[in-house]
Amino acid sequence: MTRPLYCDESIWIPVADGLRRRGWTVHTARDEGTLGDPDDEQLRYAVENDWILLTFDDDFLSLVESDGIPHGGLIYVRQSGRQIGDVVKIVDEHLQHRVEDDRSIQYL
Repeated sequence: MTRPLYCDESIWIPVADGLRRRGWTVHTARDEGTLGDPDDEQLRYAVENDWILLTFDDDFLSLVESDGIPHGGLIYVRQSGRQIGDVVKIVDEHLQHRVEDDRSIQYL
């Protein structure tokens, strides 16, 4: 099993709920009281808690790839043209094959 997910505010709540129904531990910015926090703070929060950041926001890619801000794993999902169920399915499939200590950046 992989580490918990942290969904930033760009991830639709029904996606987080769908992943929970599939058995994943999911924390959201709304649940954690971090709505509106800057992206670098969102990353820091995920790292502090050893959570994988799940986002639709490609700004996070610039922060970790160009600016070198530390992360504990990041999953970027291309949102365009996808339904809630599609996103839940691709993230679930990815997580089923992701090893617990994987701290890579994944593009789905």
